[in-house]
Amino acid sequence: MKNIFRKIGALALCTILMVGIMVSSAFAITDGTYTVKTVTSYVNPDTGKTDDGGTGNSELGEGMCRSVIDENAEIEQKNGKVTVTMRMKLYSNLSNIRIATQESPKGKYNEVKYNVLEESSSTDSADIQFELPSADAYVQTKMYVVPMGRDVCFYWKCDTSKAESSDGKLEEEKVTTKKQTAGDKFTDITNHWASDAIKAVVNKGLFSGTSDVTFSPDKEMTRGMFVTVLGRLSGENISGTTTFTDVDNSVYYAPYIAWANKNGIVNGVSSTSFSPDTPVTCEQAAIILVKYAQYKNISLETKSISPSTTGVSEWAKENVIKAGKAGIITKQNTNGYDYTSPATRGDVASMINNFMTYYGK
Repeated sequence: MKNIFRKIGALALCTILMVGIMVSSAFAITDGTYTVKTVTSYVNPDTGKTDDGGTGNSELGEGMCRSVIDENAEIEQKNGKVTVTMRMKLYSNLSNIRIATQESPKGKYNEVKYNVLEESSSTDSADIQFELPSADAYVQTKMYVVPMGRDVCFYWKCDTSKAESSDGKLEEEKVTTKKQTAGDKFTDITNHWASDAIKAVVNKGLFSGTSDVTFSPDKEMTRGMFVTVLGRLSGENISGTTTFTDVDNSVYYAPYIAWANKNGIVNGVSSTSFSPDTPVTCEQAAIILVKYAQYKNISLETKSISPSTTGVSEWAKENVIKAGKAGIITKQNTNGYDYTSPATRGDVASMINNFMTYYGK
């Protein structure tokens, strides 16, 4: 990957130097959706220095930026609200992504929430969407780069300097077709009972597919993936490492396990083990969701009758009843109240969607 960064870095640096000598001005756009180019900078554009403790090797740093951020982004303006959708590449090598936007030129950066609209295993990329203070605002991106073994910080913005016309409209091609939502692409959920719930959680960026066109709704859900979904649902900027000996801290779910364990949402299977790749059972999922609600100070209301508790483990009974009355678990998403059976991806999608419907985050 280092060689890739070096090769791409030289071209990216030349592009940035050329853009740097151009006069850029703020601009206005009419409501609509537009395609624009992105411009990256490894150094802070206000200070001219790196902010991540890197070596200061600008060629390597710029190459890294350009290899991660796609050259095109999409801007949508509607009723004064500006939203950008950008593609992050080499996505499997990244974790703990944090995004902040600059409120005004040379102003401070405010961390913002973002949605992961779509992940692609074939292109190793993800489409990320968030709001901008203005269409040409700088964006600060921080992330952990696995091959480098450290956090990286860099900057980028949408290049509007050549797109502004005399009437304030972008001269790029305007996008007029309706975008397909992320959940619409899966071919294996059309007649599945959890189809609507799956589309909802995928479109929220909580789940991704098992391939570009499959979701695998009947595949068992692992404990590591389950807490990852909860972490995404929380909207928090999650980082940290765990002391569980069977959790590799370089794997995507590690910071989410650390977060969930620290906040009393989930326990290990022992004091030293978490079993991240073991399927989560329906009763475990119910308990974890109840504890997540407690962590979020959400009062679970009575939305349904008390569920059957036949076959439920005694230690899980109280929270299973709470989850059932709260409308989170049902007979359908617990495999017919088979609480000790593994929960599938479709089951968990249904549980999470029920939680969002009734209680938000």
